[in-house]
Parts: sequence; C-alpha cells; structure tokens
Amino acid sequence: MLPRDAKVTVQDVWRLALPTGTQLVGGRAGLDIPVEWVASLSGTFPLFGVLEKGYLALARLEAARHLDVRFTPRYLLTELRRAEASALVVDEAISEEDAALADEFALPVFCLPEGTDLHLLERQIIRTLVDREGQVARREREARDHLTQLLGRRGLQAVIDELSRLTSAEVALKEGDQFVLASANAPVEEKTGSEQVFPIEVAGKLLGELVLYAGSQGFDELDAIYLRQGAEVCGIELLQRFARREAEERLGADLVELLLDETQKGDAIASRFMRLEYDLSPERRHLVIALISAEEGVGDVACHYVARDLEWAAQRESAGFLSASYGEYLLLFLSIVSQASEWRLRHWVQEGLSSASGKRCLVGISRLVTGMEGLRDAVCQAMDALALGQHISGRKGPYHYEELGLYRLLAGLRNREELKAFCEETLGELIRYDELRGTDLLYTLEVFFDQNTNASQAAKALYVHRNTLNYRLQRIVEITGLDLNNAEARLALQLAIKAYRLSV
Repeated sequence: MLPRDAKVTVQDVWRLALPTGTQLVGGRAGLDIPVEWVASLSGTFPLFGVLEKGYLALARLEAARHLDVRFTPRYLLTELRRAEASALVVDEAISEEDAALADEFALPVFCLPEGTDLHLLERQIIRTLVDREGQVARREREARDHLTQLLGRRGLQAVIDELSRLTSAEVALKEGDQFVLASANAPVEEKTGSEQVFPIEVAGKLLGELVLYAGSQGFDELDAIYLRQGAEVCGIELLQRFARREAEERLGADLVELLLDETQKGDAIASRFMRLEYDLSPERRHLVIALISAEEGVGDVACHYVARDLEWAAQRESAGFLSASYGEYLLLFLSIVSQASEWRLRHWVQEGLSSASGKRCLVGISRLVTGMEGLRDAVCQAMDALALGQHISGRKGPYHYEELGLYRLLAGLRNREELKAFCEETLGELIRYDELRGTDLLYTLEVFFDQNTNASQAAKALYVHRNTLNYRLQRIVEITGLDLNNAEARLALQLAIKAYRLSV
C-alpha cells in the first residue's frame, strides 16, 4: 500500500488503468514520472483543452490528422514535452523515428490495443488517480474472475500461459515444492535470477508453489496481484487433484487388502477391479510395479510423478492402468493383451520409469502373470523385489523380481529362526572375528565367490597380492571349520552370506 501522499506514476497508470495488451513503444525512462491528471484530444482547438505539467494525454491520431495534417506524433511529442506532460497514449502504432524521439525526451508513449474505447479509458485513468487502492482491488477481482474462467474453459496450462503473458515473465507451477506441473516462458529481455514464490497451502499442508522468474524489469505491484490470484485459482485445481488422488488411493488400498486376503472369493475381487475399470479378463497378462521414495522427507509426490509418466506410456500402448497406495508403497497395476511382445512391454515400461532415478524413487517389478492368483503373487513379488534389491550391494534399480535369483528363495525365510540359526552356525564366528579385529574376511569370501572361486581374479578385485588372498582364505577355513574345496561347504557359505546380507 502506498503512503497517503504518494503520487500515482505513469507506471501505475500503465499497469492499473490501461487495458491488457497495451504496449510501451518509447520513453521508458519516464515511467516514474507522477501523473497529475488526464487530458483527451478534443475535436477543436486547443487540442487538449487544459494541459498542464504532469498531465497524461490521450490522443486518437486519426482525429488529430483530421484537424490538421501537421499534427503528427512528432508534433504532439514536441508540444507535450514543452508542456511537461507525463505521457502520451495513442490508438495506433508510431514510427521508429517517433519512438526514438520519445526515448530522447524520456516521455513514455503507449499504443493501445485495437478497438479501445478512449472515453471509458479516460474514466479508468481518473479512477486510478483519485482512488488508486480501489483500482487495485478492482484489478484483483478482474484477474481472479478472468483466471477462474480460463481454468474452467481451458485448464491449468492456459492459466499459467496467461500469467506468463500478463507478467512478461517465466511462470512455473510446482506440485509440492519440487516437481513442475505446468510452466510457460515469456520472452524476457534479460534473466536477473530474481524470483517470487507464492506458496499454495490448504489447512497447513503445502500443495504447491507458483513461481515467477523476472526479467530485467523486475516485479511490480500488479505482478504480485496476478500471481496471488493465480495461486488461489491454481490452488482450486491442486486441491481437487489432491482430494481425487486420496480417494483413489483409499479405494486402491482396500482393493489390495482384499486381493492379498486369501479367504476372499475371486468374484468379489474381480468386481472391485471392474468398478475401477481394470481389465481382469482371461486373455490379459499383468505386471505389478512397487514404488517407494528413495529419501526421507521427499514424500510421495516423487512416486506419483513416476506413476503419471508410466500411465501415459500405458495409455499409448493401450494397456490398462491402476494405482493404489499400500502402506509405504505405491503399487501400479498394468493389464496387457496376451499377444503383446514381452520385449516391447519391457521397453515401454522401462521408458515410463526412466524418470524414477531423477525423481528419487525406488522401483520393484514383478513377473508377468495371468489370473487372479497370479496377480496376488505379483503384488508380493513387486514389494519383495524392491525390499530385496535395496539389500543387495552393487545392484541398481529398477529391481526385477525374476532377476534376483537365489535371493527370491530366501525372501520368505528372512524372519524365520531356522535361517538365523543357519547363518549363525555357518558365519557367526567369522562375523565376530571381523568385528573384533577390524578385518574384512567376510567381504573377501564374498568377492571370492563372486569371481567364481578364481583366486587370481578375486585378488585383482580386492587389490591385494595373490599370497595375501591365500592367507585370508586359509584363515577363513580355520575360523569357520569349512573346507572351501568341498562343494557342499561352498554352497552353505554362499547361502549364509546371501541370507546375512538380507538381514543387515
């Protein structure tokens, strides 16, 4: 809010009274000049009636030429400079030479959009001069109504495009505080690195942010008005998305519970899938993908963006798609026609998941299955693939269940006492030896097996001399009491190592 004695400037009149689409064609250096009043070109002499210092002149150039062909823009600029006018507003374009003269005089010249009613415009300017705050409030209401209508007619991207046009700046709408939902680039003269951020919050929850990146002209009060109203309008859409997503996830979570409950009848489950428009017909195959945030604090927005990318890929391939939250997981169900090439399926799924690493999201993928029982297994496989993949050193996601080999057999035994007892009997002494002495004998043994018991390759992988490796292997034999030349002992050690890695 301006102080009571603050003057309304040419810049204020431009932003608050002149219609959208008005162009500044010259005299930018004079935008901070105070405006005292407005004078319109009359049909008789004198041209502007009373014209005093600080007056803004409104002129229909065709009417000026009708009075006297000598009344060109150059003539008007010269006379207005002599009168110390604040600015000139005209209804048609002026030449580059006239624009250069306006720059020389530091006298702002504005060109109005075609069809502007100058009588109505004069009243708008007077309102701004006598009640600036009231005009700001009117502009705020107009902006809100205009953007709300745009959202209803053409959607969210149209709102962002319009905000970019109104502010002559780059505008981005983020969901949460990280992921860009929509953006628009306006041509800016120069990037200054300055930005304004308008958080979109509901009941203390951050739904998103509206961000404006300014050019060399920076921000002004009307930019703030547009962005503030834009944030409110975008908030309506984000809240609807949030509510819709929560409702879908609640339905999906109930469905997953129902699917995993083996006491439930298949018909009841199938009807629930049908209501969610997921095709369970016999000729379809299914893939389940489990997503989880890779970093604490990132939240589920990252996973939802990956899910959206995969949904687009599925739509392109005419595959069914369904998402459901289940505990900490976001589960994605894909329904594919039986004739679909498995290679093609892998390709577009991988393409749809390509943003997962950049979005800090971990991915587990089931086998391709058929039928209700297969779908139940696929849910467990996807979650197991994700959980197991994170425990296996050296493996990068996405984690495919079918590629986890022996770890799949151990997954169901992770919490069983017999498996713990087996690990203790086989590796317990070796683990305690490493802990007490700060050695890496367990890791040495693991690398030895990874290199197919080839001592030379293992020594290279460990960056040690062959004799050093032989000494370590001998110590392992002494500590465990197991002969590395015995196939059964080697199998027991390898199983125990894999089981131990799952438990730590």
